[in-house]
Amino acid sequence: MRYPRKNASESLLAPDDGLYDPGPEAKYSILLVIAGRTQGESLRYQLVYQGFDVDLARSVSIGLQRTTGSPYDAVVVDWQTLEVEYPRPSRVEAWMRLVRESRAGGKPVGVVALLATEPAPPEVEEAGAIAIARGAASNPQSLAEAIERAIERRMREAPPPPVPDELAGPQEAVEDFLFGASEPIRRVFDQVRLVAGRDTTVLITGETGTGKERVSRAIHRLSGRRKMEMVSINCGGIPATLLEDELFGHVKGAFTDARQARIGRFEQANGSTIFLDEIGDLPLELQPKLLRVLQEREIHRIGGVESVQLDVRVIAATNVDLWRRVEEGRFREDLFYRINVFHIHLPPLRERMDDVRLFVRYFLDKLCRRDGLPPKRIKSSAEAELVKRPWRGNIRELENAMEIAVIRSQDRAELIEPDFPPARESVSGNGDWPPPAPLTSGANLDLKALVTRYEQDLIRRTLEFTRGNKNKAAQMLSLKRTTLIEKLKRFEE
Repeated sequence: MRYPRKNASESLLAPDDGLYDPGPEAKYSILLVIAGRTQGESLRYQLVYQGFDVDLARSVSIGLQRTTGSPYDAVVVDWQTLEVEYPRPSRVEAWMRLVRESRAGGKPVGVVALLATEPAPPEVEEAGAIAIARGAASNPQSLAEAIERAIERRMREAPPPPVPDELAGPQEAVEDFLFGASEPIRRVFDQVRLVAGRDTTVLITGETGTGKERVSRAIHRLSGRRKMEMVSINCGGIPATLLEDELFGHVKGAFTDARQARIGRFEQANGSTIFLDEIGDLPLELQPKLLRVLQEREIHRIGGVESVQLDVRVIAATNVDLWRRVEEGRFREDLFYRINVFHIHLPPLRERMDDVRLFVRYFLDKLCRRDGLPPKRIKSSAEAELVKRPWRGNIRELENAMEIAVIRSQDRAELIEPDFPPARESVSGNGDWPPPAPLTSGANLDLKALVTRYEQDLIRRTLEFTRGNKNKAAQMLSLKRTTLIEKLKRFEE
């Protein structure tokens, strides 16, 4: 945590106007309403050094003025201050007005009440506030946790932000994989809407092909940064020496071929969002530099001495177990905690099979429109077979299978089972069919039977494709017609 530097002549406490700037890394902005000068300054001091931006109001009436149009994340109210300033009949009204004013802009503002005695008055619970004893509030960690709980409660209760026009239609939603009716994906929708309006760092995990980048784009397009393009980079697809230059850029003369300055992806994303894909494969030597960027929100170009300040929202994704990499010494633990602030896990397609039919019909329509083909349909038995598949490659594998089927269907209006490539039994399988046989010390591999099985399946699919025309099937298989007939007779024996 970096704190603002003070001149030697300045007090560590804020001036009497009640405002104090903790620097650019404040977790949340807080309005602290408390009359007692000594306790107010003490609590503010503690909260600032817990990472909060604190505005101190020495009365409820001043607090009411400051909440009007002010973007606070939370309001902390000393109940004794409220009791002294307002008699009982008007106390509840003043309290509820303070709560209403703080939330008037639609922001999910958390409210905390500091209580001298227990139990909490009923109006505290009615406002959805968190109550904490004054004595416990003297512990900085306890008060910070109460504030964060209050904010999280309001974020859960608040209605989702309005969907921008560009996400309003079903096709755009599908393009970002915010699509489906199954319970697992609905939970992802809720998480996306919950975090999109914040600048919180997000970690998206899930198997290959589940749509991590598209979910990152949905978060960006639902955020206040959507007017600028999101910048993406694959941390595992570039050698370490080149990746540093890609991320941070360089100044002129930084190395032999640096004939002119070049900005990196972080600078390109300034004011927008950067998506760090395959973060688990980030080279170990670059991890401290990324950690510094996340902590300080600034970069140094390669060969440069001046820092470049950043205003960037970071979203990272991985298909590996990051914590296991931490345990193996391949990923820094402090970096893990910096990126794993808000975690979204994408379920594999096999855990949301209710959505397979939706994706089948969407991809079929999309491919026909893309290729200028008349609309096609899928035979119900073929669709039922697709629903049963394990889809180890997830949505990406399903889309590829649909594209192959559309190509094989040629001029037919209906897709049938032989149009689709056989299901892959494992991610590492080589070839479409048959799946590789497991090799064990006692394995009894019948090569002849496997080859016969493949030959029978290929001939069957070819005849179905040619609608029983043996001449066409023989041409496609590069066989003589008589040889094909002989094989068919042998299969029937």
